[in-house]
Amino acid sequence: MRILLYTGKGGVGKTTISAATALRCAELGHKTLVISTDGAHSLGDSFDKPVGADPTPITEKLYAQEINVHQELQSHWGTIHAYISQVLRKQGLNDIVAQELAILPGMEELFNLLKLQEYSGTGEFDVVIVDCAPTAATARLLSLPDALRWYMERFFPIERKILKAVRPIAEKITKFPLPHDDVYASVENLYRRIEGIHGLLTGPDTNIRLVIQPEKMVIKEAQRAYATLSLFGYRVDAVAVNRLFPNEWNNPALKKWVAIQKRHLKEAKDRFDPLPLLISPYFEEEIVGVALLSRMAHELFGDKDPTATFYNENPIDIRPVNEDYLVSILLPGTDKGDLKLWVKGDELIIQLKEVRRHIFLPHTLARLQLKKAALQDGRFQVYFGNP
Repeated sequence: MRILLYTGKGGVGKTTISAATALRCAELGHKTLVISTDGAHSLGDSFDKPVGADPTPITEKLYAQEINVHQELQSHWGTIHAYISQVLRKQGLNDIVAQELAILPGMEELFNLLKLQEYSGTGEFDVVIVDCAPTAATARLLSLPDALRWYMERFFPIERKILKAVRPIAEKITKFPLPHDDVYASVENLYRRIEGIHGLLTGPDTNIRLVIQPEKMVIKEAQRAYATLSLFGYRVDAVAVNRLFPNEWNNPALKKWVAIQKRHLKEAKDRFDPLPLLISPYFEEEIVGVALLSRMAHELFGDKDPTATFYNENPIDIRPVNEDYLVSILLPGTDKGDLKLWVKGDELIIQLKEVRRHIFLPHTLARLQLKKAALQDGRFQVYFGNP
């Protein structure tokens, strides 16, 4: 199953581009589903048709879905949510506040993505297009599996064993509600599912595409997102440029905007090279409905199939080099001063500005020493070897 995720700064048109891409895939004969994981669903507005919590037919080969977040939360987080709410109420919070605080940031979007596992298992669709939340939320969402893995491997087994031993005594001397096995089982089951979706999203059949407009702030945010996504192992294969003004505009004020956009478009080409730019022009009417979405898709892709991989580079590569081992991480547009690096046990810890990733090293590398690290041609090259 081919999976394409679109993300971008709020307001750049990622929902419209997601819908147009899905429509073009369906026109080419692929059975396609487009899903919205953004809390503010607008796929139905884009197609100008009601879209439900289950796959809703749009055309013969195209379906759309705006997932019911409350239903997914209850399904995947219900037992854990009930326990956390109980703990918070014991601390004096009222019921409504406790229930709200028991939902961790980003959980709604994460549970929406778990739907991809179900569709991957059934083989019902050839292509799934995901209309993601804005870039900052998406980057935070896609880093959650790593954070949860660290907790599950480092802390969870010890905590569970200790609590099992002390529960009979602790429950007699504390008013604090202690988690029972059903809570731990729910956490473990959720972790296994998140591990599965992480593998699916970092696999060769999945790509992320960044949506931008030719504006300075938008381009810079997208470049930061590109580096962050690469750090966590996600493959970006293209940048979609939306609302590019036509050269034919003769009005002096509009011609000035055309010139500004041209300058920013060149900047985008330089910053994202060698990623290809898929360009959609400015339309003089709102892109709503199948006919206009189809027109936009033809502008974006021409005679290309949207399901193709437009650029393929492994974000994280580990390989032997002479007598050493090299961990090579794609970090485009990164300066040396943006990075911090250290090794702790079997973990390689990399901090890119405010974003930190713990990479669990294979046993072969964990026995070696960190020898040197350098930024080279957009990749962070970290060497391990014997002293």
